[in-house]
Formats: sequence, structure tokens, C-alpha cells
Amino acid sequence: MNGCRRDKAPERGSAWTSLLLGLGLTTALLLMAAGLAVLAYGQRYADSILPGITIQGVPVGGLRRDEALARLERALVVEELPYLTLQGPEAEWIYSTAHLGGYLEFEPAVDEAWQIGRSGLFREDMLTRLRLLWLGYNIVPEFHLEPGLALTPLRQIARQAGRPSQQAQLWVAGMQVRSDTSRVGRDLDIAASQEAIVRAVGEALGASGWSDEPVWLRARYNRPPRTGYFPVETIPVALVFREVAPPLAEISDARQRAETILSAPVTLSFQRPILGRGAQATESIVWTIDRAQLSTWLRVAPAEGQAAGPPQVELDAAALRAFVEGLAQEIDRPARQGRYDYDPATAALSVMAVEQYGLELDVDAAVAALEAACLSADERHVSLPVRVIAPAVTYEELAALLPLEPVGVGETGFAGSTDARLHNIEVATAMFHGLLIAPHERFSMVEHLGLVTLANGYSESWVIYGNQTLLGPGGGVCQVATTLFRAAFWGGYPIVERTPHAYRVSWYEPPVGLDAAVFTPWVDVKFDNDTDTPLLILTEVDRAASTLTFRLYGRSVGRTVRIEGPTLGPAIPPGPDVVETDPTLAPGERVLTERARDGVQVTVYRIIEVNGEQVARERFFSDYRPWPAHYREGPKPEGQAGVQDGG
Repeated sequence: MNGCRRDKAPERGSAWTSLLLGLGLTTALLLMAAGLAVLAYGQRYADSILPGITIQGVPVGGLRRDEALARLERALVVEELPYLTLQGPEAEWIYSTAHLGGYLEFEPAVDEAWQIGRSGLFREDMLTRLRLLWLGYNIVPEFHLEPGLALTPLRQIARQAGRPSQQAQLWVAGMQVRSDTSRVGRDLDIAASQEAIVRAVGEALGASGWSDEPVWLRARYNRPPRTGYFPVETIPVALVFREVAPPLAEISDARQRAETILSAPVTLSFQRPILGRGAQATESIVWTIDRAQLSTWLRVAPAEGQAAGPPQVELDAAALRAFVEGLAQEIDRPARQGRYDYDPATAALSVMAVEQYGLELDVDAAVAALEAACLSADERHVSLPVRVIAPAVTYEELAALLPLEPVGVGETGFAGSTDARLHNIEVATAMFHGLLIAPHERFSMVEHLGLVTLANGYSESWVIYGNQTLLGPGGGVCQVATTLFRAAFWGGYPIVERTPHAYRVSWYEPPVGLDAAVFTPWVDVKFDNDTDTPLLILTEVDRAASTLTFRLYGRSVGRTVRIEGPTLGPAIPPGPDVVETDPTLAPGERVLTERARDGVQVTVYRIIEVNGEQVARERFFSDYRPWPAHYREGPKPEGQAGVQDGG
């Protein structure tokens, strides 16, 4: 019995051993097979995307990257992407995704598919690959918009659906100020609307992820994988609009400004000096600008350079200036020197012509003051800035010098002058009697003489033009010029301009070389009053003595004048006599109009002394041409022939 028990024990142990050995062998074989399967699986898809992966429902497992990309481009063509319904506040616009520049990014999706199951961690990759085979994984590619292509349709929508804000308006109707209310506008926010489109399409596409049912179950119920179509035909997109607020600035200030301008008339005034001596007596001159005229000056316009600013209420600067310049034409007047006679015996002045104070409106200051008055609610009056201009020498200034002293005398004779020549001397001389020359003023004879014409009171007398003696207005005016020149010469005043005659004239001698010609407006006599006190010109035409005298009165500076000369050069004899026919004379009657004169060059020096000391030695030069005798002769009797006798 003991032997039997010993025989059965080894049999049971051997069976268990065999079973364990079999299980171990089977496990080893299974592991080997699994390893070989994994190895084979890895080798099979070494260059391909792992099975079970789709991109937007398009299977790409087992494909290389380029093959997967090509399949996606064939299956998910942009023209088949759904349309978009762009929704605005009051309308909708339907556009294709392609028209808006929409597209799917395939390359990043293919790269993502390639990476699934290839993390490099064996355990994790095995589980991912098994899960891919069981459920499958779908990748949703990213959706993008090409900004440039989307801008055009969105800008069209912005023009159609947008509404500009409206600022409260202000205007003037007649003399009343009117206004309305503002309105909020809206504008399409293009950038935000583009983001809304991308977001809406992304939501329609869904998210990447694992399938919620096994692959075999989809196959059992004949539910094939998606082939790339979107789940909807159109995708609604709510466009983003923003409110455009009207200007924050109220129009109340602008309205108040306009109402102030039209609130009441504006008056302007100044005190005008009454014609006469001095500027103390005045009269008030007033202008009124009524509300109707003010309304024509008012301008209402949007703020310059900004759409959101309040309206600008301004006055028409050009209209204000034109109005003020018109006032200046009424107000402005030059100062006028008075003219005075003087009696040396009584040291009394008498008024020949009343002086006039000048007026000048400051246009710029007046425009500024007028504008300020128009914009003021209280002060609607303007005292015009008018400058009163005193004459260069006033009566009071001249009277303060009394008694006046003789400071220069010039004298010439006119014996033998015709009545017409004498008349012209008197007319021209009267232009200078009583004139004042201000301190340090340059005196011009032509300026005060004016035009020598018949219309100005001159008579025709014999004058010389070239080498002929002709009748013309003004014969004898040079007598006045010479006499005035000599008064300034003997007074020691600086001679600025003096032109000697072309030939020697008997009326102006002696001395020879101290004559002066005048021919308006080109030939003038000018000298300076170089003292600090005015000069008064007094004239005298003495018919009985046939003399013309110019006297200068003022305040003596203690200078005396004498001459050296005249020094004459060689004489140049005149040519043959000149005889001219004068139909006013009787036949055969002959009248001498100009004596023959030798030509000669003459030099005179003026010596000026002050308190016995010489302060100036000035040269005066005259170059006289030879001048033949000139005769006027009556016409020859009828039938008498012959040549006029030049002698």
C-alpha cells in the first residue's frame, strides 16, 4: 500500500507541470505573435497616417502626407463649402464662403493626423492605436478668411446698412436762430464681423475628437464615415455693428453765440474835429449796423477738420473788413497846412487858408473792436480808433515864433515883359505866397506849382522850345523859379535840385549864373529847410518897380551868405538872327523877342558863414549855349518875294 501511494504522487505533479509548461509556452507564443503583430503594424504604417483617423470625415488612415493632402483637396473643395447668411439689423446678405475668401487649413490638419499615435511612449502609443482601431478619431481643420477678399463685400454691406450719425443742426432764418436734435448712427465693425464669420464657421465644423461609437457598429448599421460635407447648408452669422454717437459737444454754446450776434444793433462813432484851427472843437459822427445787416455777416459751419465737433458760429471776416474799409473812405482825410500872411511891422499873422487836421482810421483795430462788439451781449458800441494827424506846422507852432525874422530874400526884375508874361508871373507867384515849410522838410516847387496849363489860369506867352520861340502857356514861370531859388540860395539852405537855363536870360541878370529853370513835371527846384523851425514864404509882385521878391521868414540860425564870382569862361558868339513870321503883326512889322547872347560857362561859389566862421563853400555851375537874336515879323505883302533877312 505504501508503494502504491508513492507511485500516484509523481503523476499528479507531472500533469500540473505539463499544464504550466503549456500555458507558459502558449503565453510566450502569444506574446511573440503580438510583438510580431506590433512590429508588422509599425512597419506597415511607418510612412503613413495610422488607420482610424479622418479629417473632417475624410479617411486619411494608411495614406502618406501628400496623399492625404491631395485627398482632402479633392473631397473638401472650397466651392462646396456652405453659404453664409450675414445678418444685419434690418436685412440679410447671402455670400458663398469662397466669395468671402474662406478656406480650410489642410496642411496643419495633416500634420496633426500624422502625430497621433506617435508620441514616442510605447504604452501610450499602443493604447492610442488600439483606440483608433476601435473608435476612430476625427480632426477638424481650422477655417480662415483672406482679409483682403472679405473687405469688398463687407464694405458694401457697411454702405448699405450703415447710418451716419447726425449732429444737431443750427441755422439762421432771417434774423431768427433755429436748431434741431442729434441722431445716433451705426457703422459695421469689419474686423469684429470677420471674427464672427470665422467663429460661426468653426462652430458649424465642430471640434476634433474621438467617435462615440465603435467602428464595427457604424459598419453594422451602414453608417459610413463622413465624406466632407458640412452638416448644414447655410451658416448664420450675426454681423457686428457699433453705434456712432453724435458729437458730445452741445450746440447750446453755438446757438447762444449766434443769438448774441443778432441780439441788438451795433453802433460806431468817433469825434471828428471841426474844420478850423486846433483839434479841440469836435462833432460826433455815428453809424448804426442793424440786425438785418448783422445776419448777413453771420456764418454757421461744421467744425473745421473734425466731423464730431459742434457747429462753428463766426462772423464773415471779409465782410467786416469791407465795411470798415468803407468807413475809412468816409473818415480818412489828409492833414492840410494852413496858409498865412505876415506883417513884419506889427508882427501879426493873418489866416489866408485855414489849416485842417488829418484823420486816419486804424482799420485792423476797428475790425477787431467791431467783432468784439458783435459778440458781446452788453457792450454793443464801438468808439472808432481814429488817429488825428496835425499839420506839419500848426498855427500855434508858427505863432509861438513871433516875431518872425527874415532869413532869405530873392529878387529878380521883369521889366519889358508882356502883359501875358506878367500875368503868368502873378499866377505862379500866388501859388507860393503864405506857404509853410516844416523843419527839416524838402521843398519842391513843382509839387506846389501844379500843371502849367491854360485851364489853371495861365496865359499864352512867348516860350522857347529847342531853337524856336513859340506861343505857349506859362511864359514867365521860370522868373518865379529863379526868384525862389535865390531866396533859398541867399538864406544858406541846401539846394537839392537846380537846373540853369540853356541860354542866358536878361531878366535874371545880374548876376549871371544864379538862374533856375522849371518845367513841370520833370525840371524842378528843390531845397531843404535844415533848421529846427518852420519857414514862411511871402511873395511880392511890384508892377511899378517891375520886381518880383520872395522872402523867407522864420528863426535865424546866425548864418550869412556871400558869393565868389561869377567866373566866366571864353565867350562863344551867337549865330545868325532867327526871324519868325507872326500873322498877328502888320506886314513888315518886326519885334525883337530875344536878344542875342554869347554862349559861356559860368561858375559861382556860395560861401556860408556862421558867427564869422566859414562852414561851407559850394560850387554852382552853368553852361549857357550861344543864342541868336529872335525876331517876330509880320507877313510879307502880297506879291513880294524874297528871303527873310537873318539880321
